[in-house]
Amino acid sequence: FTMFRQLSGCAWTVVTVALVGFAPPTVGTAVNISNAAPRHNVTGNVMDAHDGSYNQWTPGGPWYYYAMGYGTCKQGGDMCHGCGYGYSWIGVWTSKDMSNGSWTLLRDARDDTWPKVTYFRVHVVFNAKTKLYVLWVNLNGGGGGDYAVGTSATPEGPFTFVHAVDAGRRSGGDFDILVDDDGAGYIIYTATGSGHTMAIERLTDDYLASAATPLPPPPTPPLPPISGYTVVGDGACRDATGKEPAFVTNEPNHKAGFTEQDCIQACNATSDCQDVSYCATNPGCSGACHLYTTAPSKGPQGTWNWVTPGGHLPVTKVTDETWWHCYAKTTSASETAALSTSLRRSTASPSNVSSGVFGNTFVEAPVLFKRKGIYYALFDNCCCFCGHGSGIGVYTATDPLGPYTYHNNVGCRANVSLTPGCGCGMDHAIDHASCDFYGDSLTLAQQNFVIRIPQPDGTMQYVWTGDRWQSAADGIKAHDLQYWSVLDWVAGPNGIDLPLQFVWQDTIVINV
Repeated sequence: FTMFRQLSGCAWTVVTVALVGFAPPTVGTAVNISNAAPRHNVTGNVMDAHDGSYNQWTPGGPWYYYAMGYGTCKQGGDMCHGCGYGYSWIGVWTSKDMSNGSWTLLRDARDDTWPKVTYFRVHVVFNAKTKLYVLWVNLNGGGGGDYAVGTSATPEGPFTFVHAVDAGRRSGGDFDILVDDDGAGYIIYTATGSGHTMAIERLTDDYLASAATPLPPPPTPPLPPISGYTVVGDGACRDATGKEPAFVTNEPNHKAGFTEQDCIQACNATSDCQDVSYCATNPGCSGACHLYTTAPSKGPQGTWNWVTPGGHLPVTKVTDETWWHCYAKTTSASETAALSTSLRRSTASPSNVSSGVFGNTFVEAPVLFKRKGIYYALFDNCCCFCGHGSGIGVYTATDPLGPYTYHNNVGCRANVSLTPGCGCGMDHAIDHASCDFYGDSLTLAQQNFVIRIPQPDGTMQYVWTGDRWQSAADGIKAHDLQYWSVLDWVAGPNGIDLPLQFVWQDTIVINV
């Protein structure tokens, strides 16, 4: 397979790649999909349909698109503008072949039982045991949980609200749901409250909740005792409001080889140091030490950085970032009792229902699917309705709960060398470098969903879709474009097929 790829400016190169399993389908309907023009419904109007999932529930049957609509507001900034956060609706669309002009809007997916809030990222799956279609959607601005869940006896809906739920980690955001071959359901999601980190959890058998929902605190601290300190928990130190107090840190210049005992000794040698957070197991921050004090360092750590995030002493809680350990100096019996009663321990560590945290940090918009016995998790840096899009980091595992191995980023421009730990979405800092690659997304889109299209020869075509925020010619959010790309595969390490690096295409052809 030979293709031409633009490297920079007007320079082009010829690339020859051996694709895995690449063969034209024997029969089927070829459908052209434009990445440069808006999608229209059967009435000729531009579709207000974004995010969401595409499903064909019966072989040869119609396609359903469960999609978010954002109305006629105009986004007034490059990212994180109010347009999209104040209003949304959930449409049920159907089409015989997903071609432009073939989509019919059936209804709003919800009946009148649903909370009156803003929603994001709707996904629908079918539960073979309960014979119900289950709709999950991310809640924003209330509703009693991070996700709203509803059911319907038919794919057309309407869906009746069941309840609002949280996943195993706080502040769940963008997500996707996979139903495995054995009928088990899994949710992959980003936890916005713990640094926009990614995890996968098994769903309950009815798909109505995560099986990794938080458990009550353990009766004893999970970490070994240290003389003169009380164990607050396995997570980064926080005050009663969940914010981090001011601290002195050895990041980034002094943390290499720094041990947990070094961190404790640094607190002992620093005037007014009251509490300690230490990063023990995450390679991205391993060796980092936070000393919580009332003023900049007055001890041997005078060259360390002084950071003031906005919280206030004392420390009484921890985050669910289980790679951090939090200790507080024990100054009185009453302080020890207060810390013991407020202890909160995460359940996000790897288990038979949770992958634990994996992959890069500051990420969102995940997709999870299975191909030839391999599980693929795709996600990249946060975008926040950004106009320049983000990338596509590729992770694989042989079990849905991992462990996952990172391979490459196929959605950033091919001539960009990413700093390890970075993607090409919003610029941000990691503790050893800056991730300033915003604007280097090849698709100019934020990942949405991977459509699985059964082929006449028994194989499956995988079609990547993403939303091109702020791409509408008239500036109306409802009219923003999407980017679609058929995933081609190349042999990777250990015999695992990997998606090929993306190249820009104005039009693609899918086989339905």
